[in-house]
Amino acid sequence: MKRVMFDLAALIVRIVIGVIFVAHGLQKWQGGLGAVSKMMGQSGVPLPQLAAAFTATVETVGGILLIIGLLVRPAAVALLVVLGGAFVFVHRGHGILSSSGGWELVGALGSVCLLLLVLGGGRASVDQVLTHWYRRKAEHRHAAQETAGASAGAAPAAPTRAAPAEPTRAAPAPPAESQPAPPTQPMPRSTPAEDTTAPRQHLPDDGSHRPGNLSDQDMSDLDALFNDEHRKPPNR
Repeated sequence: MKRVMFDLAALIVRIVIGVIFVAHGLQKWQGGLGAVSKMMGQSGVPLPQLAAAFTATVETVGGILLIIGLLVRPAAVALLVVLGGAFVFVHRGHGILSSSGGWELVGALGSVCLLLLVLGGGRASVDQVLTHWYRRKAEHRHAAQETAGASAGAAPAAPTRAAPAEPTRAAPAPPAESQPAPPTQPMPRSTPAEDTTAPRQHLPDDGSHRPGNLSDQDMSDLDALFNDEHRKPPNR
Protein backbone atom coordinates (compact mmCIF):
# COMPACT_ATOMS: atom_id res chain seq x y z
CA MET A 1 0.00 0.00 0.00
CA LYS A 2 2.84 2.39 0.83
CA ARG A 3 4.48 1.66 -2.49
CA VAL A 4 1.26 2.45 -4.34
CA MET A 5 0.84 5.73 -2.43
CA PHE A 6 4.43 6.71 -3.22
CA ASP A 7 3.97 5.97 -6.92
CA LEU A 8 0.77 8.04 -6.99
CA ALA A 9 2.39 10.97 -5.12
CA ALA A 10 5.48 10.85 -7.37
CA LEU A 11 3.26 10.93 -10.45
CA ILE A 12 1.35 14.01 -9.19
CA VAL A 13 4.55 15.83 -8.20
CA ARG A 14 6.23 15.12 -11.52
CA ILE A 15 3.25 16.40 -13.50
CA VAL A 16 2.84 19.57 -11.44
CA ILE A 17 6.55 20.47 -11.38
CA GLY A 18 6.92 19.54 -15.03
CA VAL A 19 4.06 21.82 -16.02
CA ILE A 20 5.63 24.72 -14.06
CA PHE A 21 9.00 24.25 -15.78
CA VAL A 22 7.41 23.95 -19.22
CA ALA A 23 5.46 27.18 -18.57
CA HIS A 24 8.63 29.09 -17.61
CA GLY A 25 10.55 27.68 -20.57
CA LEU A 26 7.81 28.60 -23.07
CA GLN A 27 7.61 32.08 -21.56
CA LYS A 28 11.32 32.63 -22.28
CA TRP A 29 10.96 31.32 -25.84
CA GLN A 30 7.92 33.50 -26.49
CA GLY A 31 9.47 36.64 -24.95
CA GLY A 32 12.66 36.15 -26.94
CA LEU A 33 16.06 34.99 -25.82
CA GLY A 34 17.42 38.51 -26.36
CA ALA A 35 15.38 39.96 -23.50
CA VAL A 36 16.28 37.02 -21.28
CA SER A 37 19.99 37.34 -22.00
CA LYS A 38 19.83 41.15 -21.33
CA MET A 39 18.18 40.52 -17.97
CA MET A 40 20.79 37.89 -17.10
CA GLY A 41 23.60 40.23 -18.13
CA GLN A 42 22.25 42.87 -15.78
CA SER A 43 22.16 40.29 -12.97
CA GLY A 44 25.83 39.38 -13.52
CA VAL A 45 25.38 35.98 -15.16
CA PRO A 46 28.46 35.09 -17.26
CA LEU A 47 27.86 34.44 -20.96
CA PRO A 48 24.24 35.69 -20.79
CA GLN A 49 23.21 34.69 -24.31
CA LEU A 50 24.43 31.09 -23.88
CA ALA A 51 22.95 30.99 -20.37
CA ALA A 52 19.57 32.23 -21.67
CA ALA A 53 19.40 29.55 -24.40
CA PHE A 54 20.50 26.85 -21.99
CA THR A 55 17.94 27.87 -19.35
CA ALA A 56 15.01 28.05 -21.78
CA THR A 57 15.89 24.63 -23.32
CA VAL A 58 16.41 22.86 -19.99
CA GLU A 59 13.18 24.20 -18.49
CA THR A 60 11.09 23.20 -21.52
CA VAL A 61 12.62 19.79 -22.25
CA GLY A 62 13.22 18.94 -18.59
CA GLY A 63 9.60 19.76 -17.72
CA ILE A 64 8.31 17.48 -20.49
CA LEU A 65 10.59 14.63 -19.32
CA LEU A 66 9.28 14.98 -15.76
CA ILE A 67 5.67 14.85 -16.94
CA ILE A 68 6.07 11.62 -18.92
CA GLY A 69 8.55 10.14 -16.44
CA LEU A 70 11.43 9.61 -18.89
CA LEU A 71 15.02 10.19 -17.73
CA VAL A 72 13.69 11.65 -14.51
CA ARG A 73 16.99 11.72 -12.65
CA PRO A 74 19.08 13.33 -15.47
CA ALA A 75 16.33 15.90 -16.02
CA ALA A 76 16.26 16.66 -12.28
CA VAL A 77 20.06 17.24 -12.31
CA ALA A 78 19.84 19.66 -15.26
CA LEU A 79 16.97 21.57 -13.63
CA LEU A 80 18.92 21.79 -10.34
CA VAL A 81 21.81 23.42 -12.25
CA VAL A 82 19.45 26.04 -13.71
CA LEU A 83 17.79 26.71 -10.34
CA GLY A 84 21.16 26.96 -8.59
CA GLY A 85 22.35 29.58 -11.09
CA ALA A 86 19.09 31.52 -10.65
CA PHE A 87 19.47 31.49 -6.88
CA VAL A 88 23.10 32.62 -6.93
CA PHE A 89 22.88 35.35 -9.60
CA VAL A 90 19.25 36.56 -9.43
CA HIS A 91 17.36 35.78 -6.20
CA ARG A 92 20.03 35.78 -3.54
CA GLY A 93 19.91 38.81 -1.31
CA HIS A 94 16.25 39.61 -2.06
CA GLY A 95 14.70 37.66 0.77
CA ILE A 96 12.36 34.68 0.63
CA LEU A 97 9.14 35.95 -0.89
CA SER A 98 8.92 35.94 -4.63
CA SER A 99 7.00 39.27 -4.57
CA SER A 100 10.22 41.02 -3.57
CA GLY A 101 12.38 38.90 -5.92
CA GLY A 102 13.26 36.33 -3.26
CA TRP A 103 14.14 32.63 -3.65
CA GLU A 104 10.72 31.26 -2.61
CA LEU A 105 9.86 29.65 -5.96
CA VAL A 106 13.43 28.60 -6.72
CA GLY A 107 13.76 26.87 -3.32
CA ALA A 108 10.46 24.97 -3.69
CA LEU A 109 11.21 23.76 -7.19
CA GLY A 110 14.79 22.83 -6.27
CA SER A 111 13.63 20.78 -3.25
CA VAL A 112 11.23 18.76 -5.39
CA CYS A 113 13.92 18.13 -8.04
CA LEU A 114 16.29 16.93 -5.32
CA LEU A 115 13.62 14.54 -4.04
CA LEU A 116 13.02 13.16 -7.54
CA LEU A 117 16.79 12.73 -8.01
CA VAL A 118 17.07 10.61 -4.86
CA LEU A 119 13.83 8.57 -5.00
CA GLY A 120 13.12 8.48 -8.73
CA GLY A 121 9.88 9.05 -10.57
CA GLY A 122 7.97 5.98 -9.23
CA ARG A 123 6.54 3.01 -11.10
CA ALA A 124 4.01 5.15 -13.02
CA SER A 125 6.67 6.38 -15.40
CA VAL A 126 8.26 5.53 -18.71
CA ASP A 127 11.55 4.85 -16.92
CA GLN A 128 9.96 2.07 -14.90
CA VAL A 129 8.36 0.54 -17.99
CA LEU A 130 11.67 0.54 -19.87
CA THR A 131 13.53 -0.83 -16.85
CA HIS A 132 11.05 -3.69 -16.52
CA TRP A 133 11.28 -4.41 -20.24
CA TYR A 134 15.10 -4.47 -20.24
CA ARG A 135 15.10 -6.64 -17.13
CA ARG A 136 12.81 -9.22 -18.71
CA LYS A 137 14.90 -9.18 -21.89
CA ALA A 138 18.06 -9.76 -19.89
CA GLU A 139 16.40 -12.63 -18.01
CA HIS A 140 15.31 -14.26 -21.28
CA ARG A 141 18.82 -13.84 -22.68
CA HIS A 142 20.34 -15.35 -19.55
CA ALA A 143 17.91 -18.27 -19.66
CA ALA A 144 18.75 -18.87 -23.32
CA GLN A 145 22.45 -18.86 -22.52
CA GLU A 146 21.91 -21.35 -19.69
CA THR A 147 19.87 -23.60 -22.00
CA ALA A 148 22.56 -23.42 -24.68
CA GLY A 149 25.23 -24.20 -22.10
CA ALA A 150 23.26 -27.16 -20.76
CA SER A 151 22.73 -28.56 -24.27
CA ALA A 152 26.39 -28.08 -25.06
CA GLY A 153 27.34 -29.84 -21.84
CA ALA A 154 25.05 -32.76 -22.67
CA ALA A 155 26.73 -33.29 -26.06
CA PRO A 156 29.31 -36.12 -26.09
CA ALA A 157 32.77 -34.84 -25.62
CA ALA A 158 35.41 -35.55 -28.24
CA PRO A 159 37.48 -38.61 -27.38
CA THR A 160 40.86 -37.72 -26.09
CA ARG A 161 43.86 -39.90 -26.69
CA ALA A 162 45.26 -41.26 -23.54
CA ALA A 163 48.97 -40.90 -23.09
CA PRO A 164 50.82 -44.23 -23.51
CA ALA A 165 51.54 -45.76 -20.20
CA GLU A 166 55.19 -46.25 -19.38
CA PRO A 167 56.20 -49.91 -19.11
CA THR A 168 56.59 -50.87 -15.53
CA ARG A 169 59.71 -52.79 -14.74
CA ALA A 170 59.30 -55.67 -12.38
CA ALA A 171 61.36 -55.34 -9.26
CA PRO A 172 64.22 -57.85 -9.13
CA ALA A 173 63.45 -60.80 -6.96
CA PRO A 174 65.55 -60.98 -3.81
CA PRO A 175 68.32 -63.63 -4.03
CA ALA A 176 67.27 -66.88 -2.54
CA GLU A 177 69.26 -68.04 0.43
CA SER A 178 71.78 -70.68 -0.59
CA GLN A 179 70.88 -74.02 0.92
CA PRO A 180 73.00 -77.17 0.72
CA ALA A 181 71.72 -79.56 -1.92
CA PRO A 182 70.45 -82.86 -0.54
CA PRO A 183 72.89 -85.76 -0.99
CA THR A 184 72.18 -87.80 -4.08
CA GLN A 185 71.66 -91.54 -3.50
CA PRO A 186 73.14 -93.87 -6.05
CA MET A 187 70.65 -95.53 -8.28
CA PRO A 188 70.43 -99.32 -7.66
CA ARG A 189 71.80 -101.33 -10.48
CA SER A 190 69.25 -103.46 -12.15
CA THR A 191 70.26 -107.14 -12.28
CA PRO A 192 69.58 -108.76 -15.59
CA ALA A 193 66.78 -111.27 -15.50
CA GLU A 194 67.78 -114.86 -15.78
CA ASP A 195 67.26 -116.16 -19.28
CA THR A 196 65.36 -119.38 -18.85
CA THR A 197 65.52 -120.18 -22.56
CA ALA A 198 69.29 -120.40 -22.70
CA PRO A 199 70.63 -124.00 -22.60
CA ARG A 200 71.97 -125.04 -19.33
CA GLN A 201 75.61 -126.05 -19.20
CA HIS A 202 76.23 -129.46 -17.78
CA LEU A 203 78.78 -129.25 -15.14
CA PRO A 204 81.32 -132.11 -14.95
CA ASP A 205 80.41 -134.79 -12.59
CA ASP A 206 83.16 -134.40 -10.05
CA GLY A 207 81.05 -135.38 -7.11
CA SER A 208 80.60 -131.83 -5.99
CA HIS A 209 77.11 -131.54 -7.56
CA ARG A 210 74.82 -134.53 -6.95
CA PRO A 211 71.19 -134.56 -7.86
CA GLY A 212 68.68 -135.23 -5.17
CA ASN A 213 71.32 -135.14 -2.43
CA LEU A 214 72.28 -138.83 -3.01
CA SER A 215 74.95 -140.41 -0.92
CA ASP A 216 78.07 -142.11 -2.22
CA GLN A 217 76.60 -145.57 -1.63
CA ASP A 218 73.55 -144.74 -3.67
CA MET A 219 75.66 -143.49 -6.47
CA SER A 220 77.76 -146.65 -6.54
CA ASP A 221 74.63 -148.83 -6.66
CA LEU A 222 73.33 -146.85 -9.57
CA ASP A 223 76.60 -147.24 -11.44
CA ALA A 224 76.56 -150.99 -10.93
CA LEU A 225 73.03 -151.27 -12.15
CA PHE A 226 73.75 -149.34 -15.33
CA ASN A 227 76.86 -151.42 -16.01
CA ASP A 228 74.94 -154.74 -15.72
CA GLU A 229 72.37 -153.62 -18.19
CA HIS A 230 74.98 -152.74 -20.77
CA ARG A 231 76.65 -156.11 -20.40
CA LYS A 232 73.55 -158.12 -21.16
CA PRO A 233 73.29 -159.16 -24.79
CA PRO A 234 70.41 -157.85 -26.75
CA ASN A 235 67.45 -160.06 -27.16
CA ARG A 236 67.35 -161.87 -30.41
